[in-house]
Order: sequence, then structure tokens, then C-alpha cells
Amino acid sequence: MDDYKKYIEDKPIVNYTGKVDSVKVFSGKNRVLITGLLVSDPKIKEARIYWDGRRDSLSIPITRTEGVDTLKANISNLEDRVYNFEIVTFDNEGNKSVRVYAFGRSYGDNYQMSLINRPISMNSLKAYDNTFSSTFGNVDRTFGIFATEVKYKNKAGQEKVARLNIDQSVLNFNDVKIGEAMSYRSLYLPDTLCLDTFYTAFSDFKPILTFYRNMGYPFAATNLSGRWGVLANWNSNATANGISGRGSYDQNSGIGVLAAEAGWGTPNISNGKIHQTSTLPQGKYRVQVEFRRNNVTNNVDATNNLIYFVVTNNGDLPNVADVLNANKLASYDLKWIHDDYRIVSFEFDNPTTQAVTIGVVVNLTSSSNQYFNVKGITIHQLN
Repeated sequence: MDDYKKYIEDKPIVNYTGKVDSVKVFSGKNRVLITGLLVSDPKIKEARIYWDGRRDSLSIPITRTEGVDTLKANISNLEDRVYNFEIVTFDNEGNKSVRVYAFGRSYGDNYQMSLINRPISMNSLKAYDNTFSSTFGNVDRTFGIFATEVKYKNKAGQEKVARLNIDQSVLNFNDVKIGEAMSYRSLYLPDTLCLDTFYTAFSDFKPILTFYRNMGYPFAATNLSGRWGVLANWNSNATANGISGRGSYDQNSGIGVLAAEAGWGTPNISNGKIHQTSTLPQGKYRVQVEFRRNNVTNNVDATNNLIYFVVTNNGDLPNVADVLNANKLASYDLKWIHDDYRIVSFEFDNPTTQAVTIGVVVNLTSSSNQYFNVKGITIHQLN
């Protein structure tokens, strides 16, 4: 009947000490934090925490007060896995409490390697006002992603970080220094009790620079009346706006376009100019122009109906007759365009950081009905 005595220390336990109540195990990066309440038994002097089949343990001295005391134990250098912890309290005479068990998880390299950055769907850095905007795609939330950070430099050269919550998809901020690389990372909490934030590595990206305003898809206008208006943020002369002070903008197709039209009762256009100026860094650029369906009628008159896209560095556009021999960075002749063409592109070199003017100059002076509609223009720096 006394065989049980060989399983206990020294002598039979007469009185158990008070056990730890309300135990919680908070996860962390290669660690856990175990907390509990010491509600009763003022004689408790020590708590011991065991794990891995009692191969590892931690002893915590206890100084009891008259009220409820809190046990806190930070266990570090743990592998990435689940642990079963055993907590026992002792008094000065070696009496111990009943065992209290708790499960907890330490996160480490295995979890870290599973994390990915939330993808950027699109981004734009507006060179004319130093504002950045981006749209982020969806990502699997089951691993605990809760935010994404974008790191950049402001105009004063100071490093800044902007944060986007996982429930948001659009991030906007201003005061961005042009010409600097940007980077982003995502932030994770693997569970609701995790103490440590996990981060993906910062990934560098080159923001897509937008140098000009109101570039289409659709275009915006001022001075609207019916289908016609004046193209906003662009300079357009009186000839380009010869339809009662309008005409550089048309919304007849249901979408706002950059436009020029002569015929059908509207006046001819002679050296109609629509252009815009912005500062471009030194480099090589590609201009892409997308037209609306049936953009130019087929009866192109190569003498009287001429359309040129022109790039200059003097703040203005040459007249149609002077385009080919003018001092310019580039030009593109649309005289051969027909209904099969939807997108055209051309490139130019900007030898130094300077103000660059881009636009279109138009002659529509034949007796035929002529027009062209531009849906959008994109300008990308190639290097």
C-alpha cells in the first residue's frame, strides 16, 4: 500500500500550494511569454515552468503581496513549433501545486520563409506635384498579413515610411523626391496573441513617373457646352478651339477625348495647337498615343490635312509647315494613319533635365470632313 511513496519527493504531500490561474501563452519570434494570476496562497515563493518532457525548465522567484499577483515568464531561443508547457508553484517548504498545462507556439525561420509581399497592381509618381499613388492587389490573409509599408525619401532627402492597412487597397502621399528608388514590405502577425511583428524584406521598385497632367482614359475638360469643351491642363490656341471657343475636347463618343474636327458645319483648323510643358529628367522616352475607333477618316489629304505630334524644348510647337525643319526633340506624322491603326508610338532623347513640351499641331483645311480623337497618351522613361 505504500508503493505510491516512491513517486513523490522526500515525503507525502500534505498540503498543495496554490496553482497559477488564468494562464495564457503569447507567441513570438523564437520565444513565448507565459502569464498567469496568483490569486491564493501567500506562501508561494517559486514557479517552475517545464517543457519538452521536462528536459528544459525555467525557475521564477515569486514575491507575493496581499492582492492578486501576476506571473510573467519570457522564454526565448525556441524553435519554430508548438510547445506543451507545465507550470508548478512551490512554497518555502517544498510543497508544490497541482500541475497546470498550457500550449503555445514559437514562430521562427519556417514561418518567416512563408511570407510574401502584397503585390503592387499599379503605381504613379506625379513629377509635376511630387504625389505618389498606388493600388495594391489581394493576398492570402491566413498567414496573418495586416499592413504594407512603402519607404521613400521626401523632397528634403529624409527617409519616410507610409503604411497601408490590409483592408485598404489604395495608398496616396505627397512630398516625394523624384529620381529616388522606393521600396515596400509587408507586415504579419501569425495569430492574435503574437507579441512580435514579422516583416518581409524590403523590395525595391522604380515608381512609374507621370510627367504631364490630364493624359486621358478619359480626358477632362473645362468650359463644357454640349459635346465640346476645352482640354483641361493643356494649352490650346483659338484655332484648336474654333467651335465657339471650344473643340480641343469632345465627348460625343461617350468618353472624353483630345480632339480636332473640321467639316460637318465646323470651321477649318489651321495650325491648331494643343500642348503641355513639364520638366523631364535626362533620358530616353517613349510616347504612346491611343486613338478612338475610326479616329481619322480615310480620305486623308496629305497637302491640306496634316497632323503632327511634336516634342520640343522651347515651350511651344512649330506651325505645321515648319515641323520637319524645326528645332525639336521628335515629331510623328499621322498623315498615313487609317482606321486599322489604334495605337502609335515614337521615342525621343532628352539630353538634359529641362522643360519639355509635347503636343499636337493640326491642319484640317480641305473641303472634306476630317477629325481625329485621342483616348489617351502615355510617356514612359526608358532608362
